[in-house]
Amino acid sequence: MNHRFLEANLHLPRFLIALEPHIRRKLKEACHRGKLDLYFIITPLEESPKTVEVDTHLAKAMWKAMEEVAKRLGRKEELNLSLLFSRQEIFSVSEKEQDPQVLRETVEKALEKALDQLLAHRVQEGEKLKEDLSDRLNTMGKILDEIRERASHLPLIYKEKLQKRLEELQAEVSPERVAQEAAIIAERINITEEIVRLDCHLEAFRKTLEEGSPCGKKLDFLAQEILRETNTIASKGQDTQVAHLVVDLKGEIEKIREQVQNIE
Repeated sequence: MNHRFLEANLHLPRFLIALEPHIRRKLKEACHRGKLDLYFIITPLEESPKTVEVDTHLAKAMWKAMEEVAKRLGRKEELNLSLLFSRQEIFSVSEKEQDPQVLRETVEKALEKALDQLLAHRVQEGEKLKEDLSDRLNTMGKILDEIRERASHLPLIYKEKLQKRLEELQAEVSPERVAQEAAIIAERINITEEIVRLDCHLEAFRKTLEEGSPCGKKLDFLAQEILRETNTIASKGQDTQVAHLVVDLKGEIEKIREQVQNIE
């Protein structure tokens, strides 16, 4: 589908134009998102609904005129009826008036059958999408566990880096001051809240998948929130290993966002 709202394009024969509002209502009742192209092709089962009438008066006048022209030109060959039949002016095509009630009932049945087939196909497609999204959520959960584990060691890692840097500079700084600076850095790079929120968003995504009702818009919103928290983790973490894990996480998020566009 790849559409946030329902976009229905109807291709109807002229005599079905009056039913267009009714058809659109039926489509909106069955589908909430996506792009639909609907074609109605009417094939008569018995006689053609069109009739052909001949203007015999005009045909006689044309025949007489052709005879007169042949006479004036001194042509003696027999006139061919194909010359007369090639003149479209003598023919008129009209269409039989359709019974509105019969026409509506026929369209209803055809539309209902088409929508049943569409919904059945979408259910099958939905199950495959659900399976794919669930696998990606599991992968993201594992990546998030790695980020959580790495984040728990970041304060100590940065404290050790600070001490090493001071030793290289041969700076005399009290242990209390080192501890204070380390605490400030630890607070600045703390991504615990973002990890908790991201974990909650992933769980909300899983639950929404299990609801079974139209949930495409909600999943789209959750995917945006997941990406927002991931970006915050990347900016606050300030760690190479976390950055690499975030790249993997974003790869899965991008695939999820593409798939969500196909969910009603």
